[in-house]
Amino acid sequence: MNKTAKSFSIVTGFSILTRALSFIFKIWMSRALGAEVIGLYQIAMSVIMLLFTLTAGAPTVLSRKVAEAASAGDTKRQNAYATASLIMGFAISAALTGLMFGLHSKLGFLFSDERCLPIFLIMLPTLITSTLYASFRSWFWGRKNFLAFSSTELLDEVIKIILSVVFAGGLVSFISGAQGVALAMTIADLLCVLVLALLYFISGGRFAKPRGFKELISRTVPLSATRIFTSLAASLTAIVIPQMLVKSGLTVAAATAEYGRVAGMALPLIMAPVMFVSSLSVVLIPDVAELKAKGNVEAVRKKLSSAMTFAVLVSAVFFVIYLPLGKQIGILFFKDAHAGELVSHCSAMLFPISLAQVTTPMLNSLGKERATFIISALGTVITIPCVFLLPSVTGVYAMAIASALCFTLISILNIIVLRKEVGKFVDVKKFLKTLGFSIPLAALGLFSSQLLSKVTNNAVTTIVLIVFLVFFLFIFISAFDIADITGYIKLLRPAAVTGRRKGWRKRERKKPKT
Repeated sequence: MNKTAKSFSIVTGFSILTRALSFIFKIWMSRALGAEVIGLYQIAMSVIMLLFTLTAGAPTVLSRKVAEAASAGDTKRQNAYATASLIMGFAISAALTGLMFGLHSKLGFLFSDERCLPIFLIMLPTLITSTLYASFRSWFWGRKNFLAFSSTELLDEVIKIILSVVFAGGLVSFISGAQGVALAMTIADLLCVLVLALLYFISGGRFAKPRGFKELISRTVPLSATRIFTSLAASLTAIVIPQMLVKSGLTVAAATAEYGRVAGMALPLIMAPVMFVSSLSVVLIPDVAELKAKGNVEAVRKKLSSAMTFAVLVSAVFFVIYLPLGKQIGILFFKDAHAGELVSHCSAMLFPISLAQVTTPMLNSLGKERATFIISALGTVITIPCVFLLPSVTGVYAMAIASALCFTLISILNIIVLRKEVGKFVDVKKFLKTLGFSIPLAALGLFSSQLLSKVTNNAVTTIVLIVFLVFFLFIFISAFDIADITGYIKLLRPAAVTGRRKGWRKRERKKPKT
């Protein structure tokens, strides 16, 4: 367990740094460039991500196959799988990139705002570099080299931010705004894939005779289809929501800005706590793949149970913060009260999002890619009526309603399939206890924020209430034995320090009396 905790700490530490930098970058974009520019960038990015789904399935399967080979100590097979994944990814991504550049004059229909097309073309080369990047990272992932796996993501974010300030901030005259951010992303992606390739060879990776094309393809197809459905929903949302908002009376610029507030401000805040859940999933996936290969179902069940409890607790912590303090946080970070209100009103989404984020990777690690595809497809289908019908009634909140329904359905179906595979693993009592306490605590926070805001400023209100709410939530978690927070903190202590303390105690016991 200490090894798992250490790996989780590495992944989470780098994820926190990366997401913190990304969040600061979003704040800079919102203040320096505005919601409309963020909207243009996010719409173009949604199409890039849709294309990436066609090339990114194999790396996910690769991590599991490398983990299985690592459990048997077969380095040659690990490299053979990696080489096959790189060849597949490069061939597909290069073909798609060439096709998109060839048809660029006819791609305007993909975007609700024609100004997105140049931004899309600048980012298009990242389809190749991101695919190669994903394969190299998955090799490290399967080998549980989480330092290389996580540090390169941080490097990518740092380079992107620096170059964005240079290009989009007006320091370079020939490009600015969203196009500058797009160019920064393209260059950063190229530099990071070169660094990761170098680390691959330094760590013992080699180009070997490719192996497992058939196996990779058979497992990749449902995963790619899953990603396609998910990205189609995102792209459809990016196209349809602004158009529906225009039909409801907004101008094109105002509709794009509204979408920018949701996609570029509110959603990054809502998704920020999910990084903790994702970090745990990253650590557990190779473990679960190895345990399944060894037939140790009981150990798999325990890991799933711990992951589910952790996901619920993370959701509860941020729910009791976001519900009462969303508006204050939006003003504090983005100087945009409306974006903060979106965070507050959508805070309950954290529970289904976190549960979906932790159960979907577990299904894939157990070799249930087809089930993942079917479930994700059903989740996508349920969003379509919301996207078309709700904007005229609920405005931009249609995105939140669609996402909440999607993740709720995915979470329920994932749990059903996992239970059939490994048996009962969900601790319903802990879930209900946590939910039952977090709702009234968030309501108390909402009432308290209204009182405090009358006597003090926004920053003080936010800080005081966060400390108050989190403290009482942790007291409840410990009192009702939902999680051993103190025990986990002890687990995270460096082994060397623990060893020294144990040795010191032994010497004290052996010390003769005087």
